[in-house]
Amino acid sequence: MAVETTIELDYGSEEEAIAVMEAIEPDNAPYAEAERSGSRLIIRARSSTAGQMLHTMEDLLACVKVAEDAFRATR
Repeated sequence: MAVETTIELDYGSEEEAIAVMEAIEPDNAPYAEAERSGSRLIIRARSSTAGQMLHTMEDLLACVKVAEDAFRATR
Protein backbone atom coordinates (compact mmCIF):
# COMPACT_ATOMS: atom_id res chain seq x y z
CA MET A 1 0.00 0.00 0.00
CA ALA A 2 1.20 3.52 -0.75
CA VAL A 3 0.08 6.57 1.20
CA GLU A 4 0.27 10.06 -0.32
CA THR A 5 -0.41 13.38 1.38
CA THR A 6 -0.49 16.96 0.13
CA ILE A 7 -0.35 19.92 2.49
CA GLU A 8 -0.86 23.47 1.24
CA LEU A 9 0.25 26.33 3.47
CA ASP A 10 -0.74 29.86 2.50
CA TYR A 11 1.52 32.56 3.95
CA GLY A 12 1.11 36.31 4.10
CA SER A 13 4.04 36.88 1.75
CA GLU A 14 6.28 35.18 -0.77
CA GLU A 15 9.21 36.02 1.49
CA GLU A 16 7.79 33.90 4.32
CA ALA A 17 6.94 31.01 1.99
CA ILE A 18 10.49 31.05 0.61
CA ALA A 19 12.02 31.18 4.10
CA VAL A 20 9.97 28.22 5.33
CA MET A 21 10.65 26.19 2.19
CA GLU A 22 14.40 26.78 2.42
CA ALA A 23 14.41 25.92 6.13
CA ILE A 24 12.68 22.56 5.68
CA GLU A 25 14.43 21.54 2.45
CA PRO A 26 17.29 19.56 4.06
CA ASP A 27 14.81 17.51 6.13
CA ASN A 28 12.47 16.61 3.28
CA ALA A 29 14.36 14.22 1.03
CA PRO A 30 13.51 11.51 0.21
CA TYR A 31 10.21 11.57 2.08
CA ALA A 32 8.63 14.79 0.86
CA GLU A 33 8.94 17.44 -1.83
CA ALA A 34 8.07 21.10 -1.46
CA GLU A 35 7.33 23.69 -4.10
CA ARG A 36 6.22 27.28 -3.90
CA SER A 37 3.60 29.13 -5.88
CA GLY A 38 3.58 32.77 -4.85
CA SER A 39 2.92 32.87 -1.12
CA ARG A 40 1.67 29.27 -1.08
CA LEU A 41 3.89 26.36 -0.06
CA ILE A 42 2.82 22.95 -1.36
CA ILE A 43 4.30 19.87 0.30
CA ARG A 44 3.75 16.37 -1.11
CA ALA A 45 4.82 13.26 0.77
CA ARG A 46 4.79 9.54 0.01
CA SER A 47 5.19 6.60 2.37
CA SER A 48 4.63 2.88 2.19
CA THR A 49 2.47 2.76 5.34
CA ALA A 50 0.11 5.03 7.25
CA GLY A 51 2.39 4.83 10.30
CA GLN A 52 5.38 6.05 8.30
CA MET A 53 3.27 8.88 6.88
CA LEU A 54 2.18 9.93 10.36
CA HIS A 55 5.80 10.01 11.53
CA THR A 56 6.89 11.94 8.43
CA MET A 57 4.10 14.53 8.82
CA GLU A 58 4.74 14.99 12.55
CA ASP A 59 8.43 15.66 11.90
CA LEU A 60 7.79 17.86 8.89
CA LEU A 61 5.13 20.00 10.57
CA ALA A 62 7.33 20.44 13.64
CA CYS A 63 10.08 21.76 11.35
CA VAL A 64 7.58 24.04 9.59
CA LYS A 65 6.46 25.46 12.95
CA VAL A 66 10.04 26.23 13.99
CA ALA A 67 10.73 27.88 10.61
CA GLU A 68 7.57 30.00 10.88
CA ASP A 69 8.42 31.08 14.43
CA ALA A 70 11.98 31.97 13.42
CA PHE A 71 10.77 34.00 10.45
CA ARG A 72 8.23 35.90 12.54
CA ALA A 73 10.76 36.56 15.29
CA THR A 74 12.98 38.40 12.80
CA ARG A 75 10.20 40.76 11.71
